[in-house]
Amino acid sequence: MSDYTLTKESPLNGVEHEFDGITIAEVIDQSLVMVAMPRDKVDKIDSAIKKSCGLSIPTMGHSTHSSDALITLWRLQKNQVLAYYPYAGDDAEADIADKLNAPAYYTDQSDTWAMIRVSGERSRDVLERICPLDLDPDKFTIGSVARTVMEHIGTIIYRDGDDSYVLLTMRSFSHSMLHAIEVSVKNVL
Repeated sequence: MSDYTLTKESPLNGVEHEFDGITIAEVIDQSLVMVAMPRDKVDKIDSAIKKSCGLSIPTMGHSTHSSDALITLWRLQKNQVLAYYPYAGDDAEADIADKLNAPAYYTDQSDTWAMIRVSGERSRDVLERICPLDLDPDKFTIGSVARTVMEHIGTIIYRDGDDSYVLLTMRSFSHSMLHAIEVSVKNVL
């Protein structure tokens, strides 16, 4: 038996910065699990998750919330959704499979991504400098989710509130993304 123990570490060590009403904070209280849906089971999966937690499979580029608002599904691909929800344990795959109770395939993605929330009254101004998507509130509504590139870094952006966005980037790019956001904040203020 090995004497080594693995310890979880967030990519940005739980960073949180406040800049004159704009907050940049690493999201460390959420897990992310890919839920792959075989083509011939999509209807069965949709029915199962509606029954288990009041969720439905969202349309492309949007999200849905469970009846208790704890689980959010993001739809970025035809036969897959991402489950974004609070979980701090070591087996998110089994946990979300139990919650959704659906015949899908589950893969924990939590340690692959760095998650950064940009919030505050001028958060959209900050992101518009580095994000090529139209973030107009009438177009990128609350619950919208999209893949894009920010500062040459592959990113998923999710709007989770009036003035709040969660950005996901590959863990290895986390410091570069944080720097890009901080520079944008300084240019906006």
